[in-house]
Amino acid sequence: MHQWPASGHSESLPNRSPIRPTQLRVRSVTQWLLSVVLAAGCSVQLLSIAAFAQDSQPAADSVSAGQSADQAPSSVSPTELSNELIKDVLSDFQRGFETHSLDRVLGVFDREEMPDYAQFRDQMAAYFRLHESFKLRYQLLQVNADKDVGTATVDIEMDEDPLDTLATAQRRSTQMRFQIKRTPKGWRIVGVRPMDFFGT
Repeated sequence: MHQWPASGHSESLPNRSPIRPTQLRVRSVTQWLLSVVLAAGCSVQLLSIAAFAQDSQPAADSVSAGQSADQAPSSVSPTELSNELIKDVLSDFQRGFETHSLDRVLGVFDREEMPDYAQFRDQMAAYFRLHESFKLRYQLLQVNADKDVGTATVDIEMDEDPLDTLATAQRRSTQMRFQIKRTPKGWRIVGVRPMDFFGT
């Protein structure tokens, strides 16, 4: 059982040496040094990571640049003639008639590669002058392609509305053969037979 000290006697307490101010300063300095060392270590690691990332970046850039160069198209238009390309050209040809735009019709032809272009242009100009509107339908039958030159056989049906109010609208049809060539401006028509289908 615990004995209380007799009156007049004080209980002895463990001796605790007082903390001196110098010890407090040493501890503070030590803690400060540790924090500085830790901060410096983190900074070194961050700098190392940044340097590694910077060194590896040019390689990644060169790879991506190489890929983009490989993926870049080598030409303005595809090098192989396909049914889709033929339909694109013929659709512009059709819209030129249906919007009564001679420039749009002539735009699908290559004036430099088509031997009788001047004759065809004059014939088409006269044809447009005599008609108020057109309605053209076509059906692609066959495509023969050899590299950058091809031919397309097409069924053409044309409804013509003459400017002359006394004349009646006409419908005529034919099987037309287009020669198409890849030019610096894209795929263009360089020949059409029979040309007199668009005669006056």
